[in-house]
Amino acid sequence: MMKMYLFQVVVLILLSNSINADENKHKQAELRARLSQAKSIQEVLVILKSSDSRGSLSLISPDSLKKEQETIRATAQMLKTDMHSSIEPRNGGCEPRVLCEEVPVDRTIGNNVISYPQCLEIHRCGGCCQDAQFSCIPIQQDPVTFSPLLLISLDDTNQYEVNRPLTLMNHTKCECKCSKKEDECQQEGKILDSILCQCIQPRCSPECLISSTCSIVPGSSTPRCTCRRRIQGQPSNFCSNPNQRPNHMCTRCETFYG
Repeated sequence: MMKMYLFQVVVLILLSNSINADENKHKQAELRARLSQAKSIQEVLVILKSSDSRGSLSLISPDSLKKEQETIRATAQMLKTDMHSSIEPRNGGCEPRVLCEEVPVDRTIGNNVISYPQCLEIHRCGGCCQDAQFSCIPIQQDPVTFSPLLLISLDDTNQYEVNRPLTLMNHTKCECKCSKKEDECQQEGKILDSILCQCIQPRCSPECLISSTCSIVPGSSTPRCTCRRRIQGQPSNFCSNPNQRPNHMCTRCETFYG
């Protein structure tokens, strides 16, 4: 009886430590996401202070914030090893950026024909996200029509024609989104943690016993306790009844009571 009690205590401690570790990972991932969008040293400091578990944001004044920025700049100046002038870096976060896109020309009308303009300035989402598994994608875009456009013959500069208008999608708002898909994780028997953008082991409720593992099973979005081999009396390696789970030895299914 005492051994069973000690075993349950150990399981509870391990579960608590696992939950705390996951919460810490999520906090760090959210902090990385906020820092990736900061536009200045001042914004970085505000984010750091607001994320401090001691809640020091309420204690910092505009004057002390300015003083801390001056200290950072002074320290950076001392670390310089050359005489070149320096500029304060601007974070290359995920946002609409001006790019050039070539105007398509119908080559069936001749090879010596060019468009004016040859390229158009358009906004496209670009920049760094908090981690490599995130992609900077548009979440808002508007159509922009360019006109007039000219088609100019290089063989006879007196010959040109007005080309048809060209409509392109202009990215107006961007966001870092997880590039991993839910289906990828389900194929591994896992679930997608969209904050970490990682496939993680799901948690079953109640917890699986020692010989089984919690995972996503075919035909169900709810994680189930699974064994390494087929359970006696069951068509697969998990209990078909959602109110049951494999016993300690994975030899049969037993009903649990919440």
